[in-house]
Amino acid sequence: MATIGPGRGLAALGLALALVVGACGGASPTSKPVVSPGGSGGGGDGGGTSLTYGLYSNLDRLTSYRFTWTIAGSSSGTQASPGNSGSSTSSGVVINKPTRAIIVTSSDIWYIQIGAQEWTSLDGIDWIVFDADETVLSTTLPSQSYATWFDAHRNGFKVAGEESKNGVQCVHYRGDSSLSGLYQGLTGVSSGFQADLWVARDGNYPVSGVYGFPGEANAQAASFSFSFDIDKINDPSNKITAPTSVIAVPT
Repeated sequence: MATIGPGRGLAALGLALALVVGACGGASPTSKPVVSPGGSGGGGDGGGTSLTYGLYSNLDRLTSYRFTWTIAGSSSGTQASPGNSGSSTSSGVVINKPTRAIIVTSSDIWYIQIGAQEWTSLDGIDWIVFDADETVLSTTLPSQSYATWFDAHRNGFKVAGEESKNGVQCVHYRGDSSLSGLYQGLTGVSSGFQADLWVARDGNYPVSGVYGFPGEANAQAASFSFSFDIDKINDPSNKITAPTSVIAVPT
């Protein structure tokens, strides 16, 4: 891959960051949710018959974890489709304790944050110091899309059983007919709608989920899908170190 030059690389990086934000435009920013300790779907064991709002924030209680997510939409991008045109994928590691640190690869951009220090790169080799705000960083995590598809439709999810997912014992929530009925009028979409979410019994955090038409996305005129996975929970191998090759950008 190409090395980031002081001039061209910075301009390209700015363009690429703009594309990342645009690719995640299907997820509306939300205020930080307040997680109820009880109620329907609440409580530490993830029980109940319907889904509780704001479970994603329970990931902040973990020591560390790895994540991947993908959002895909039709290439034509019709007004009827709630998905994005094209697709975007991100993966990375989040460490909450003892010092907050994140490493993300999103749309061929690398990003590292360790405490108050931040770096970004176009090749994962040469880095520049980058002063990003939480809005930019949040677009590379699954949180906004989770809020859009799962929090916003939580009343349509019901407990389907319990099973292991990504090595974690989970409560499996499945979307009912009230969700699939929302998209029956989408042109060019077949019956492949799927809405499934797995929530950890111990810790009540989301482990895996899919919402939309995963078999149709980028193939049908109005199809879309969002999927994510959380794994390597509190794994000692989850480590993030500061980059060693840092290029000074002229001011």
